[in-house]
Amino acid sequence: MHEYYVTQQLIKIAEDELKEIKPKKVLSIKVVVGELSGIIDESLKFYFDILTKGTILEGSKLEIVQKKALLFCNSCQSLFERTKDFLCPKCKSLGKLTEHGREFYIESIEVDDGDGN
Repeated sequence: MHEYYVTQQLIKIAEDELKEIKPKKVLSIKVVVGELSGIIDESLKFYFDILTKGTILEGSKLEIVQKKALLFCNSCQSLFERTKDFLCPKCKSLGKLTEHGREFYIESIEVDDGDGN
């Protein structure tokens, strides 16, 4: 259910950014979502479609870019993609979670300003 609140905030941020440029239409919003963020893509899209009705964002496409979680190995000092057992593929030591994979942010907003741009 937290996707509802997150989507509200996403829309508010996008609308605030768009106030200055006043586009004719918003074509798409690209967001980055880390696999450890706890955000479910389908729920985000569902609420986006509902909450954008009657706004400048209505009809725009929500594009979601998934970011993999990365772990850090203290033994060999390497970053690696999360494995189910959290073991470093180089030295087999136990890795620890990093901030990579917890992301959630707007990467870009594509608009039509009426000039075909």
